[in-house]
Amino acid sequence: MKLQAVSNRKLYIQIADQIRDQIAAGAVAPGVQLPSERDLAQSLGVSRPTVREALIALEVAGLVEVRVGVGAFVKGPLARETDLPEQSASPVEIMAVRRLLEPEAAALASQGISPAGRERLKQTLIRMGEETASGQWSSDSDRTLHMTLAEASGNSVLRETLEGLWASRTGAVDEQFHRHLGDIDAVRAHILSDHVSIADAVLAGNADAASAAMTAHLDYVAQAMTDVWD
Repeated sequence: MKLQAVSNRKLYIQIADQIRDQIAAGAVAPGVQLPSERDLAQSLGVSRPTVREALIALEVAGLVEVRVGVGAFVKGPLARETDLPEQSASPVEIMAVRRLLEPEAAALASQGISPAGRERLKQTLIRMGEETASGQWSSDSDRTLHMTLAEASGNSVLRETLEGLWASRTGAVDEQFHRHLGDIDAVRAHILSDHVSIADAVLAGNADAASAAMTAHLDYVAQAMTDVWD
């Protein structure tokens, strides 16, 4: 009886493996642009976000150069044995769970944030404003704001779960994913505005507005993770 081995590797890594092997075999020469994300998704029978994660994994490994709004270009020379960065959760999966949990964390924080938490929120916004104005993107400031709200929620399980999600964002693929977003002026400005709206609602003690503002923010980021590539 012949059985095929079952792979438990993430789908985006399996796709990146195939693209890497095709490049190493000479199917695409160095300097040449890979097929579009849409074409790759159709030929592989997967979603475009999954292809996007695969391309970023290849970029982190130094095999391709991703030019946002243009495409992915092969770098060379390449070898089949080049390791690909693999993490336990994909950026898209992490964002999906954040969209479920963080609006509730913001709502709870609006009802229980401490004076120290209020001050940390205000100072973080000031720092984020300075970073945005200077064309910088800081994942540390982003994490501080969101985890301040998680801590202020008063729910230790929710806080620990969100800590785990943010820890997952330290993976090379996730960091590169968000670095591409942070390189775009309009995206940075929109995210800052979102954070101001969230903080204003929390500091005003308006749970419904805090939840709605967080939902709008995460919906925007999730959409931007797709739109900036088109």
